[in-house]
Amino acid sequence: MPNATCFLIAYLLVLVIESLRFAISGESLRQWLTRVSLGMFLLAFLTHTLYLADLVIQGIWYEQGFRYLKTWGDWSIAAAWVLALAYCVMLYRRSDKQIGLFLLPLILLLVALAVVFPSDSPIGKSTSTVSFWRMVHSMAMLIGTILVALGFASGVMYFVHARKLKRRLDRRWSFRLPSLEYLQELGQSCTLGSAAAIGFGVVSGAIMNFTRDGFVAWTDRGILLTTALFVWLCIAALAQRISTNRGKGEWTAALNILSFAIVVATLAAVVTAPHGVSNWGDA
Repeated sequence: MPNATCFLIAYLLVLVIESLRFAISGESLRQWLTRVSLGMFLLAFLTHTLYLADLVIQGIWYEQGFRYLKTWGDWSIAAAWVLALAYCVMLYRRSDKQIGLFLLPLILLLVALAVVFPSDSPIGKSTSTVSFWRMVHSMAMLIGTILVALGFASGVMYFVHARKLKRRLDRRWSFRLPSLEYLQELGQSCTLGSAAAIGFGVVSGAIMNFTRDGFVAWTDRGILLTTALFVWLCIAALAQRISTNRGKGEWTAALNILSFAIVVATLAAVVTAPHGVSNWGDA
């Protein structure tokens, strides 16, 4: 079966091709590069899918249960796969848009983290009585993080597109991006969805801890960080709603970018903390 390095290189080649497609002005050559990029991406995504499926099959065969989001490496691989799936859908609907320049770096970062993290680096302590709630909690936090990443990409695209329209940049070096209205709506949906997912993750994590220990350590670093993250996302979603009513799309984009920075900082604080490998999974 393929390893993570295989599709890491494949995704990197797709990013290189997308960069060339951005730099080249000839329309016929651009169309040819678009087809090459699509073919390479589908190959990378297929390899990625086979790798993820192999993880699940090995878990069922050797561990008599799903080996899903059990380690930080698994978590990163799954997050990258969902982002790649979202890119695939967006590429199908908007093949002439250069969204890969904004989503592919996030996918590459997650896959690179999976390569760096040891395969036996657990997210958290788990027993058979809490394995269900651990999976639910991990899935909720995964979905919330992915939505924040998509919101970040939409925010960056919004500012790039707005700058392009204001300054009327040279067509040879201009991005072909979705409309500002679409990017604004996407950013709002991502923030609202991530707030719901992170909130559910906090609740399911509390249930998991109570089931395992008989109490919930609300002062635990992981619980405090994820709860604070949920509160921030709720505030950001409300602020985006207000700014939209006032016609300020830049606020929506800025809040998406800020939310992504906060999520990255939260993850870094959890992973690098003493015994941090168990905090996110135990939140």
